[in-house]
Amino acid sequence: MDVPRASESKDYLQQHKIMELFDNLTAQLVFNRPDNPKEFMANYIQTLKESRTANMNFPCIFDETNIGSVFGMLDPTKKGFITFAQYKEAMVTMGCVRYDTSPPGAEQDCISQDTFTREVKDSLSRASATFQPQ
Repeated sequence: MDVPRASESKDYLQQHKIMELFDNLTAQLVFNRPDNPKEFMANYIQTLKESRTANMNFPCIFDETNIGSVFGMLDPTKKGFITFAQYKEAMVTMGCVRYDTSPPGAEQDCISQDTFTREVKDSLSRASATFQPQ
């Protein structure tokens, strides 16, 4: 295999966030299970494109209610915080790839719901932002 060509290909995929786009499309397909997946994907890509152009929020599987529900499951006694280990596990489970690995409260092993919600939303927005500004 031509090593420079492989390196160029990898750089291209990273620069244009191609793998993130495929991850998003796959997650949306599994979550929504549309009758016409090709039409759904075309519409989803158009929505991503319009979101970028209008500087709007990118479409995401999890809304604030879902994020709050996840936090509630991790905090059944309603203390208002979760442990750092719970935070990390939840981030991975929710598909947050790039997230703050040292958020406020991490040193005290006490992540607040506000911090958790903000970090999930930020991470998922970055993951959904598969279109680079041109």
